[in-house]
Amino acid sequence: MASNHCLPTGGKHVEPEHFRLMLACAEICRTSAHFMLLGTGHHKHTCRECADVCEDCARSCEQVGDMQHCVDQCRRCAESCRKMAA
Repeated sequence: MASNHCLPTGGKHVEPEHFRLMLACAEICRTSAHFMLLGTGHHKHTCRECADVCEDCARSCEQVGDMQHCVDQCRRCAESCRKMAA
């Protein structure tokens, strides 16, 4: 969404705080997935943080507007990560 929606749309979509949060969200999701694939118990830590970042990202996307798909996916990911962190 950051590259394919926010950059072309511009305006509030590329404000630094929002855009950095979107990039951080993608990165923590990737990191959490890699930790799970490694089979280490440490994935619970990355998944817990991933849930927090995804929730923050969902709220930011909601505030920016015109990003309901991103909001929905971030919340879905956060819910899944919370379960994996338990």
